[in-house]
Amino acid sequence: MFSGQQHPVLDPEILEAIVEAIPEWLGVLLVPTTYIGSVFVIVPLIILAYWWAPDRFGVWIPAFFAYYGLMASIKSLNSATRPDIDPAVGPELFPAIFSTWYGHATAISSTSFPSGNAMVPAVIIGLMIVDLRISTLARRALVGGFAIAFVGFTRLGLGVHYPIDVVGGIALGLAVLGVVLLCRRHFEDGVTAVFALAIALAFASVWLRSGGTGVPTWEGIQGSNRVLALGGAVGGLLAWQWGERSTWQFTTPRLGTVASFAGVLAVVGVTYAIHLSITHPLVSMLWAGVVFAGVIVIPHVVPTRDDVLVPLGVTSA
Repeated sequence: MFSGQQHPVLDPEILEAIVEAIPEWLGVLLVPTTYIGSVFVIVPLIILAYWWAPDRFGVWIPAFFAYYGLMASIKSLNSATRPDIDPAVGPELFPAIFSTWYGHATAISSTSFPSGNAMVPAVIIGLMIVDLRISTLARRALVGGFAIAFVGFTRLGLGVHYPIDVVGGIALGLAVLGVVLLCRRHFEDGVTAVFALAIALAFASVWLRSGGTGVPTWEGIQGSNRVLALGGAVGGLLAWQWGERSTWQFTTPRLGTVASFAGVLAVVGVTYAIHLSITHPLVSMLWAGVVFAGVIVIPHVVPTRDDVLVPLGVTSA
């Protein structure tokens, strides 16, 4: 789609003008803020939200995998290079302990289009706007829209994306959000539908990474996060289906609940140990599947406040 050293849509001078206009105080703020669109923030956020209210936020996890699959697939279809522009601020303004975080935010080598950090907030913050019960929908949309736009702006200020990458990322994220909301509205089990979409997109990203002309080769996907996305989506779907069909009745009271929770942690731990010792993509896929199957199951095997209080004759109200 794109190739060569020059971005096909925008001239580097436009981005240079944006970066040079950013004052130092704002440049310092851009570095931590850009992590709102990072997996280091998004993944813990969607997991904790799901654990807090599995029924209300169940679609957030497969929505993330759908985003990642689409983003990675599009990156495989183009070779648009990153801007050769210094960030608005240098690492000397940050404590040494944050040097790794600064480097991760500003030194990126993947394909430029689209901006994943701009795309994923459009999906997840978009879901927050729809699903949260804080204030009014209009106010949530106003705050959420500003957050999405500002995270996108951080990618420009740090000199790691062209404007078209950010605009395209936000547009693609909103498209994913729209499909997710349609699935939830028109399918009886919207979570399963979004998981199926996520698996299809994650598989496409793996296939394209491997060449996109035949059966994916292990060498072509060695060390790729796409493998983790595919494994996580498959594991999450299997756990969700198992839970729905059994109405989440996994355990008996007390000891059964404790044993189930311990069992989930043990299986995750064992597969992680195998993942560290065997770097084959299939093992990585298996580990990711087990981890996200555990993520899906855990809120249904850990006692809730009502599980503890009601037998004692105490209501949580």
